[in-house]
Amino acid sequence: MRKKTSRQRDSLKAVDVPSAVAAGARSSARAAELAPSNAAGVMVAVELGAEFPTIALPAGACRRVVAQLEGESPATFAERVASVLESSFGRGVALSQLSLACNERLDDAAHVSRRQLASAALGAMAKHHTGKVSLCASARSSGRLRQGLATLARGLFDEWRTAGLEAGVDFGAEPAAVAATTAFLYTARVA
Repeated sequence: MRKKTSRQRDSLKAVDVPSAVAAGARSSARAAELAPSNAAGVMVAVELGAEFPTIALPAGACRRVVAQLEGESPATFAERVASVLESSFGRGVALSQLSLACNERLDDAAHVSRRQLASAALGAMAKHHTGKVSLCASARSSGRLRQGLATLARGLFDEWRTAGLEAGVDFGAEPAAVAATTAFLYTARVA
């Protein structure tokens, strides 16, 4: 067993939270420190009532999930997520993807906050000249929501394409239709 250095002991002393939480925080921080310098950071922001998106993660990606709190307005949620976009990953890990799981709200407050959050994420990604924002919704989402998210994604793409960034929509996979595998058999007896 290796002996702890004084630096490690001092960093452990500074933590004054329950030991179980501290252990998880230390292992998360340690993983971020050990991440390669070109590691990708993936953030998933989930609006209240939205379905968690199915996303493909790059190998070795650092992941963070932020969920909207009960009673939190869309604007406050967007501000809270935008404030932690860069600071939620360790040194050497750049934000490379934001997946925003959208609920069925279509009012101006929801539209403005989605645009604000996506623009803040794309701005953070612009420093590295690579990144993608995905506006996600359920496969069962309404046509109006699909149209609204597609219009927003197109506007974001047009605004940020010169920086080499992407914006798109993801509506998940349609659930497989249940096929009738058994045929109805009618038998008749002839006496």
